[in-house]
Amino acid sequence: MVRKKKKAKPLNEARSRADHGTPEALKQADGVQYETVDGGRLGSVKRAYISRQTPMDRYRARGLVSQRQYDAAHAFYVLYDKTRQAGRVTSNYDRIIVDGGGSGSGINEYAFSDYIKLQQALGVDHVSVVRAVVVECESANSWAKRHRLPSRMGIERLRDGLDKLANVMGIS
Repeated sequence: MVRKKKKAKPLNEARSRADHGTPEALKQADGVQYETVDGGRLGSVKRAYISRQTPMDRYRARGLVSQRQYDAAHAFYVLYDKTRQAGRVTSNYDRIIVDGGGSGSGINEYAFSDYIKLQQALGVDHVSVVRAVVVECESANSWAKRHRLPSRMGIERLRDGLDKLANVMGIS
């Protein structure tokens, strides 16, 4: 029995340009890095990615989150950044206080308590995904895979959490 030779499949063509912009815009953009796709062999295809763009920026540009949700995420990150500037959060037993040396203005300590209150208000279901995407710059898809959920569940939980965060923070 003679088998017919199968026709070669056509190459996949790119349907649309990536959301990095035109080649002219890429030349002028700040934070664009290139990496090789197939292990760095000579002449291999290189892909561009913007290293200074957070997942929330990408979700906003693609229309996956609303402006209200984006603003809530930004406010959450600003509050987290203030707590990070507070330095050590745990107690230090070998610290020697001389002449009553005050601990400063207390602004960062208030920010830390507000950050903890926000996390408690969000609840266990939403705080994990919001912190992973907004603070740790992890994608919602990879968060969902890490928690053994369907990949689409990550962005849905993120939206729910950001809506709840906007309600708690009074962002309209």
